[in-house]
Amino acid sequence: MARKFPCCTTAKRRATLAALAVTLGLCAGGVRAETFPSRPLRIVLLIGPGSSGDAVSRFVADKLGAALGQPVIVENRPGAEGLIAVQSVLSAPADGYSILLVTPSMLSGPLLNKAANYDLQRDFRMVSFLYRNSALLVTGPQKPYADVKQALETVRATPGAVSLADYGNTYRVAGMLLAQQGGLAFNAVSYKGFSQASADVIGGAVDLGLLDAGASMPLVRAGKLRALASTATTRLPDLPAVPTLRETGFPGYEMYVWIGLAVRRQTDDATARRLEQAVAAITRSPAYLQFLTTFAGSEAMSVSGAQADQDLANESTRYRRAVEAIQQARR
Repeated sequence: MARKFPCCTTAKRRATLAALAVTLGLCAGGVRAETFPSRPLRIVLLIGPGSSGDAVSRFVADKLGAALGQPVIVENRPGAEGLIAVQSVLSAPADGYSILLVTPSMLSGPLLNKAANYDLQRDFRMVSFLYRNSALLVTGPQKPYADVKQALETVRATPGAVSLADYGNTYRVAGMLLAQQGGLAFNAVSYKGFSQASADVIGGAVDLGLLDAGASMPLVRAGKLRALASTATTRLPDLPAVPTLRETGFPGYEMYVWIGLAVRRQTDDATARRLEQAVAAITRSPAYLQFLTTFAGSEAMSVSGAQADQDLANESTRYRRAVEAIQQARR
C-alpha cells in the first residue's frame, strides 16, 4: 500500500498540472480575445503639424482616445508625397492599432509616381471620411486681374506666360484638369506646401495660385490674397460674391480635398467596426461640427464602413480617368 501512495501522488500531481495547464490556456485565450483596444493606438499623417488636416486629426484622436479608453497618438510623417506614412502603416500588423490618414493625393500618387507601389483600395479599408474642403483660385493684390474671367483670358492670350502655384498631387491634378478643360496653358509652379505657395502668390512671384480654401480664407479677409473662383460645386457661404469655376465656363468642374481614416485591409471586422462606430459618433457630434467652423469652407463627412469604401472606389476611378486624360492629351 505504501508503494501505491507515491504513484497516487504522481497521478494527482499530473492531474493538477493538467488542470492548471487548461486554466492557464483559458486565461491566455482570454487575453488574446481581450476587447480591442488594450494598448495605445496611433494615427499616421502624411502632412506636417499646423495644417487644418493635422488639427482635425488631433481633435479626432483626442475624442477617439476618450471613447476607446486608450491614448491615440498622432504621428506626422510627411515626405515622398505620402509614401513614408503609407509604408509606416503597411509595415505594422493589421490589428487596428495603426490608422492611416488618407487624402486624395494617395489616389493620384501611384498614378504619377511609379515608386509609390501601393494601392489605397487594395491595401486599406476605410474607417470613415472626416471632412472635405474646396480650393480657391487666388491672386496677389498687386496683380491686375479684377476677376476670374480677366485672369483666364490673359492665360489664353499668352500661353505659358501666366504662372500657377500648386502643391501636392491633388492640387497639381486640379490645375491640370482646369488647363485641359479650358484649353489653357499655365506655367505650373509646384511647391512643397501651402505656406510656400501662398507666400509667393502674396509676394507676386507667381501670378495665380490654386490653394486650400480654409487656409486661404484668413489671407483673403486680410487683403493679402484676392479670391477669383472656388472649385466647389456651389458658392462658399464665407465668400458669397466669389463664383465657382462651374459658373465661369467650366461645367462639371469640381475639386475637393478630403481626409479620412483607414486601417489595413486585413484588419478583422470586429476591430474595424469598433473604430467605425467610435469615429462616426465623433463626426456627428455637435462639438466636432462646431470645431470645423474654425476652418472656413470645411464640410463634415460622416461616411463610414462599406459606404466609405465605395466612395473611395468612386474617387479612385475619377482620379484615374483624370490622370489618364491628362496624359493622353500630352501625347
